[in-house]
Amino acid sequence: MALPASVTLEPLEEARRLWEEALAARKREDLGSLLSALDLGLRAVEVLATHRLRPVAAKFPATIGMRLESPDPAVLPDRDACHAPPVLTFAEVVDLLSADDLPCASPALHSGWEDRRFSCARSRATARAAAGVSLDAADRGALVLLAACRNRVFRLPPPVRLEPPALLAAFPALERLRDRLAG
Repeated sequence: MALPASVTLEPLEEARRLWEEALAARKREDLGSLLSALDLGLRAVEVLATHRLRPVAAKFPATIGMRLESPDPAVLPDRDACHAPPVLTFAEVVDLLSADDLPCASPALHSGWEDRRFSCARSRATARAAAGVSLDAADRGALVLLAACRNRVFRLPPPVRLEPPALLAAFPALERLRDRLAG
């Protein structure tokens, strides 16, 4: 099949494609596939969460609202290679979707003129209303582990020591989050 001259990746279609590839990779039992499943699965959830939160971007503090803005879809090398706009990271998504009684997982997200605790609580209430998700401590812990492993593997140079059984044990939390965001 030949590729078209131009393709626009829409949020829900892209999240579905990423998730399907993550599930296919997870079925294979080798380290490369596990790491692919990790990266693709977390990216799918980032895309879904951003899609669900974007309509209420104006209700968030500016530090979060600007991460929900969508640039023009065209890829511009000078802009996108070195100066990509800020977006919600997986850890920030987990923070926004955490239950109110859990401490802030991404303090820099809640900076500005408001008290950090108040800003975090208000942003979580906005995210919960928009996405219909409130993560408990167990799921949040599993998701933070996945985020940490992804950062170490894909964003920092080796060496890194991974524990594949722990990653596999954390994946059900990612599946539950994805299902709740997609539902």
